[in-house]
Amino acid sequence: MTTPSHLIARGQRHRRRTFRRLSRRYADVGVNLSASRLAEIAAGGPATDAEQIDSAFADTATRILAEQRRARYSRARRRCVHSAVVLSGVVVALTLLVGLGLLFFVLAEHASPF
Repeated sequence: MTTPSHLIARGQRHRRRTFRRLSRRYADVGVNLSASRLAEIAAGGPATDAEQIDSAFADTATRILAEQRRARYSRARRRCVHSAVVLSGVVVALTLLVGLGLLFFVLAEHASPF
């Protein structure tokens, strides 16, 4: 069998830590391939059809989960910026109202005949 394309080293040597992390990510989506087995497959060792299918599924699933996390982070950041803009507008409006009230009070005090 051929090595799955997402496990090919692309000119770089993978570290053990990379395969451990990949194995944990695969386990998060329900595929149990050990880090040592992933390293063997990436080194060009034989992989069964089931392992190739599981590996391809897990790779796709982890990419989708990462995309969902990025989208969730982006939405949260957008909500935070929106809230900050609204809050700053409210603070500016309240400050303006207090300032106008003080100005009116001072002008009314000077206009008093007493």
